[in-house]
Amino acid sequence: MSTLNPSFQNRWLVGDIGGTNARFALYDGTDSGIGEGRLIGRETLAASEFEKFADAVAVFLQRAGVDAENLCGASLAVACPLGGEDIRFTNSPWQFSPSILQQMLRLRHLTLVNDFEALALSVPRMAASSLLTIREGGLSESSAKLVLGPGTGLGVAGIVPIAAGNGVSWRPIPGEGGHVAFAPLDDFEVDLLRHLRSRHARVSVERIVCGDGLVALHGFLMTLSGKSLSSAPTAAAIAKSALEGDSIARDAVMRFLAILGSFAGDCALLFSARGGVYFGGGVLPKLWPMVADSPLIERFDAKGRMTSWISKIPIKLIHDDSAALRGAAIAVDQR
Repeated sequence: MSTLNPSFQNRWLVGDIGGTNARFALYDGTDSGIGEGRLIGRETLAASEFEKFADAVAVFLQRAGVDAENLCGASLAVACPLGGEDIRFTNSPWQFSPSILQQMLRLRHLTLVNDFEALALSVPRMAASSLLTIREGGLSESSAKLVLGPGTGLGVAGIVPIAAGNGVSWRPIPGEGGHVAFAPLDDFEVDLLRHLRSRHARVSVERIVCGDGLVALHGFLMTLSGKSLSSAPTAAAIAKSALEGDSIARDAVMRFLAILGSFAGDCALLFSARGGVYFGGGVLPKLWPMVADSPLIERFDAKGRMTSWISKIPIKLIHDDSAALRGAAIAVDQR
């Protein structure tokens, strides 16, 4: 392996790899704090255009004009559980072996983190300008934070403060919370569960709270109304129709946000997330104009004897699409 090019002495390949898109950039951390470096040459590639994950990585590096062996290494946030020598994306046909990928691309180092783990790593260092407020609440800086959100799937992670000398460091807790069983809370949701059980042996929350889940919700409401379409609209099209006043699309979005609120509140209880709940993922920003009028907060807080406790938790929306890339860079310092 060649000697590291001085111009790349603190430069890493970083990636945020979901089920639909693969986002890449070069991260230059020269003369900057942890996670505060420059993101260079950011590019988003559609996963469907590449048979293999390694092909997408190679294309980005080629377009960036970079030889991977001249980088310090790569840190990739991937939308799947980690562990072992076989990485299989949950909502994509991609799979790869970390050791083979590292050898193939001649990477000096390869760090892998869960995509929402990377997002969680970025939250304690996130600027206020990167957040939109759903509820102010009463922030407890010494408490755990929860990060979750719908995209192609439904990601969940926590991050907890750890005393470190005279300060605090933050340790991420990755998880697969989106795959817990869906718990209906009213008659409509009981009927929705029955409907989805005709398609899936087990109905997780992710079957409803993700892009395809919004499509499924809309389809169920169309069936109840006696209407039909020649083809199912995309989640983006449903969001657009809802904003334009289509009643069924709006009902689908409102129910989607209600179920998301219930699930987020349950996760906040699990993590004791008095440090705040932070929504990420690609779906909620498209629904942002409807969030304030939705049952999201009401359902988040509807926790019986714990309602007064949970109703004080701040709730934010992350609207910085570079956050997971920065989290991938931060992960290098966590390893």
